[in-house]
Amino acid sequence: MAITVYDTSTLLGVVREFDPFNPFLLQMFFPDIVTFNTEEIDFDVLAEDMTLAPFVSPLVAGKADKQNGGTLRKFKPAYVKPKNVVDPNHVMKRRAGEAIGGSLSPAQRRDAIIADLLYMQGRKITRRMEWMAAQVMLTGKVTVSGEDYPTVEVDFQRDAGNTITLTGLNVWSDTANADPLGDIESWNGLSEAPITDLIMDSGAFASLIKFQEVKDLLNTRRGDNSSIQLGPDNEKWVSFKGFLGSYRVWVYQGFYKDSAGAKQNFIPANTVIAASAAVEGIRAHGAILDPEAGYQEMEMFPKNWISQDPAADYIMTQSAPLSVPLRPNAVVAVTVG
Repeated sequence: MAITVYDTSTLLGVVREFDPFNPFLLQMFFPDIVTFNTEEIDFDVLAEDMTLAPFVSPLVAGKADKQNGGTLRKFKPAYVKPKNVVDPNHVMKRRAGEAIGGSLSPAQRRDAIIADLLYMQGRKITRRMEWMAAQVMLTGKVTVSGEDYPTVEVDFQRDAGNTITLTGLNVWSDTANADPLGDIESWNGLSEAPITDLIMDSGAFASLIKFQEVKDLLNTRRGDNSSIQLGPDNEKWVSFKGFLGSYRVWVYQGFYKDSAGAKQNFIPANTVIAASAAVEGIRAHGAILDPEAGYQEMEMFPKNWISQDPAADYIMTQSAPLSVPLRPNAVVAVTVG
């Protein structure tokens, strides 16, 4: 069988035919993709000028304000580059779902395996970006470390007061004393922009819905059509629970597997992320430093090659990503129990 080594344009076409991993935080708060033609990512953390316009005499010339603009930062992102071997044993064997006796040629099975690997690699990269988005929203920073990459903390300078841990009688599990509605309003006051969404894990939601005033507000403020969904939604890892006043309430149970194979939720137990749609998050990608990529800006760069000794057929996807919030103070993260 003559082996066809696919070029990147062909592989990119294969990747586009698949629906990518559905990352809730990226889609909600980091919708825009920005690529750079340098290995470094440049980003401005926006700083609003909240001062009052000064009083002056109408006979005095006005003074030009010094513009805050923002703080320019640079970061050289670590690469993510999942790589797999196209197993020749799988090429020669009937695939699951294939007719008994085999209806595909070895070349067709190889194509199908390559498509599966590209899909899996793309999902891994997107999960990594979702993890970075979660870290940014939980802490205002993300720590990047890995094999042959020095540990670097990218700090977006979120105010320390926007990361909260409730204690004592304030924890939401204490239904006799806690005041979740008051808590949420106070978080709204901490945010740089009005809070629009409350994203929480199932444990935080279970505590929230035990408060009668919460049930009353959800059931009466907007009527039956938008009343809260009390039951689980097992068809997806994120479910919209309704409106709490003007706030949209979501339960997000998306997860990943860590290096030890243990399940880890993107949103930790008993955690609420109070966020504004004005966070203006972006999915930034540095240039791919691969000669075959032409050192150009790309979101993902898949490639296929064959080594001679030992003989092996490789598929790899490269990316240099960073999830960036341009308004980090438009998020408040709280451990509620």
